[in-house]
Amino acid sequence: MDPKEFRTTLGRFATGVTVVTADNSGVRRGMTANAFSSLSLDPPLVIVCVDYKASFLNVIQGAKKFIVNFLAEDQKSTSDWFAGKGRDTENQFVDIPYEPGENGAPILTGSLANLECETHQELPGGDHLIVVGRVTRIILEEDVRPPLLFYGGAYRKMDMGAQYEG
Repeated sequence: MDPKEFRTTLGRFATGVTVVTADNSGVRRGMTANAFSSLSLDPPLVIVCVDYKASFLNVIQGAKKFIVNFLAEDQKSTSDWFAGKGRDTENQFVDIPYEPGENGAPILTGSLANLECETHQELPGGDHLIVVGRVTRIILEEDVRPPLLFYGGAYRKMDMGAQYEG
């Protein structure tokens, strides 16, 4: 199978964009991730997939706690920062507004919602580690605002007025 064709095909599945954050004994890191999914309602579980080569891996494994921040449409620059040049800077959060969550990980200001999680299980998944998180706290904004979406290799906007009937 051609890896480029596989990646292109997967890009045809629209996803929301998250930044997963963790604090391991004062070392705060974040990683843009669209490899995120809900897993179970009872118990409340989610999954995040982290590349084995990612600098974030050691932090999330050491912390055993993390936060999934659901990004709003106006947080594209935040997504870019944690996906690109900000990924390997010593202080990723120097210009990023946040507050510490109850579990110590950064809650990004302006996010649509946040899930505070404890690591429930870690599973191998090819070139990624699948981190299963048990949700311990939900932070949900009352206002429904447009999400940051990724589709076909680019950020996309959602028409908040369009809804399917029936």
